[in-house]
Formats: sequence, structure tokens, C-alpha cells
Amino acid sequence: MRVWIDILTPKQALFFEPLIDALKERGDEVVVTSRRYREAELICRKRQIDAVFIGSHGGKELKNKLSASLERSKLLLEYFEDDKPDALVSFSSPEAGRVAFGLGIINICVSDSPHAEAVSKLTIPLADCLLTPWIVPEKSWTVYGIERSKIESYKALDPFVWLSRKDLSEKFHLGLNIDKSKTTISLRLEESFASYIKNDTYTHEFALIQRLIEEFRNQNIVILCRYSEQVDAVLKKFKGRVIVPNDIVDGVALLQQSDLFIGLGGTMTAEAALMGTPAISFFSGSYFVERYLVSKGLLTKPRDIDGVIRVSKNFLRDPKMKKQIKMRAGRIRAGMEDPIRVIVDRLDVLMRAKLNQELSRK
Repeated sequence: MRVWIDILTPKQALFFEPLIDALKERGDEVVVTSRRYREAELICRKRQIDAVFIGSHGGKELKNKLSASLERSKLLLEYFEDDKPDALVSFSSPEAGRVAFGLGIINICVSDSPHAEAVSKLTIPLADCLLTPWIVPEKSWTVYGIERSKIESYKALDPFVWLSRKDLSEKFHLGLNIDKSKTTISLRLEESFASYIKNDTYTHEFALIQRLIEEFRNQNIVILCRYSEQVDAVLKKFKGRVIVPNDIVDGVALLQQSDLFIGLGGTMTAEAALMGTPAISFFSGSYFVERYLVSKGLLTKPRDIDGVIRVSKNFLRDPKMKKQIKMRAGRIRAGMEDPIRVIVDRLDVLMRAKLNQELSRK
């Protein structure tokens, strides 16, 4: 079987890397594509994922997004039209999904984000199979036009894929010059170029960073940026007062060294919570994974910056709380299954069905 995997973000690289290995180990051919985008390029290089970079992100503006998406679809079509794969696996890639549909390629979509409405509208109706965490209700997906029979759940949150393949009791090398005698607070900025993010400035993020600097003087405050524009903006305003990695960092290593994590997005917040690192969500919206983690006591979601500061101080002054969270996270991880196995099984089922259909036509 020739499988095409489209990787657009660091999360997708971490999630799909074990799938790439599993498919290659059993003799399948795997073709990996990505796009020109800071974090995607950095993670593929760091993880030594042999990806073909086709097209670009498009940035923040809607017109540029559309133009880049149309151009990428055309380039993907040209790349695959003479030697098309049997199946596509992606995290709701609009361009890859459209090309797969047009060329008659099996299309497996993985997603935990029905709140990403624009992307879901463009991808979910075209999927032959949608794989999603068990905590996301089917009705959240059927509104996009997919049949219930095409939806399959796995009992895991996505970061479990890479966390389950690491010995979390082992200390991983971070590669950042951080004073270990100080408290470390890590903050992940929001995906401000994403279509589901309405805020187009850094106002609330910068207000939060400023308060963290004021309240936790002389401590390590690590700001993780997604885009070059974010790196430039943070350095311009806060240079010398915060740590801003220019390269992508090992999330597990950073979270091991962090006394507290504050997330304005989804993946790393879930990763921190599943590791048992005290975690706060300051995401402007709400999503199923976040609500699940809050209900299990692995994540706190304050309403405003004052709440973030108050909860942060509570976490940092109570070491027993950190131990309790870590134990709770371990119990929850123990009840999860490997989504990679589910994807491989579904690939086989769909491939057999397609072959049988082709044979019946002869």
C-alpha cells in the first residue's frame, strides 16, 4: 500500500511519526508532504522526517490564505497525478483532502477540533473515515455533513501518541540556557493565524506576559511562539525579560522542567495536562479536550488575567498539588489506547473494501 501523509503542524509531525514508522516496518510505501511554515519545517528537520515541502501557509489574511490554499492544491495535484497513492491520512488538510477526493484516493481524516469550523467545513464532508477522540460527540461532526457510519473514535487524547512512547520518568535534554535554581513558567502563544481565532492582535497575550513579569520577578518565563511574526513582536516588547526560543523545543523536555504551563492553544496544553505538569488554559474559546481535562482535575481555566495569576501562585506555593496532579495524569494515561493502531486497522479495512469494489466491477 502507498500511503500519503500530509503534515501541517508540529503536533501532526509528533502524532504521525509513529504511524510513518509502523507503516514502513510492515513494508508499506509512505510519502510525506508538508508546507513552508516555520514550525512545520523546524519539527520535520528536528525529527528527521523526510517530507516534501509543497506550497505555503498563506499567513493571517483571508485572501492570502485562499490564494495559498488554491496554489497548494494545484501543486499537490501535479505532484501526485501520475503516481497517485492508495490512501491519504491527514489532520483535516483542506488541500490534501480536496486532491484525494478528486483523484479517488482513500481519505482518512483525524481531528479533535470540531470548533475549527472553516477547516471542518472544507474537509469533513470529503472524508471516507473520520477518526476522533472518544470524548468528542458524533453530533459535533455530523453537522458538517459526514455520515455517522464513517466516524470512528479512539480512547485517547492525541498527545498520548508520543507521550506513551517515552519513559516520562527519564529526564530529556532541553537545550535551553535556563537557570534551574529558579521557578520556570512556560507560556504557549495562540495560533493567531488560524481561521477560528478572531483576535488579530497580541493585546491580551502581551497583557498576560507583562503581568507574569511583574508578579514573578527574576523567575524563568519561557514564551513559545508559533510564527516568526510572534517571535519578532515578543522580542521587540519584552527582550531581556523573557526567554524566547528561536528554534523549536522538545515539548516533553520543557514541560518536565516547567513548574507551571500556561496555554493559549490546544495541543501543548493537553500535553502538559497528560504529563501532570500544573497547567492553565487561557484559550479564548472552549473545546471538548479542554473541558474533559478540566473535569478530570488536570487543567484549570481562569476567566481573566487576575485569575491566571491567582491560580499560578496557588500551584507554585503547593508542591503537594503537583504530585497529586502527576499521579492523576498517570492513571488517566493508563486507560488510553494507541490511536496509531486504530489508524492502521482502518487503513486496511478501507483498502480491502476498495479492492473488493474494483474486483466486483471486472
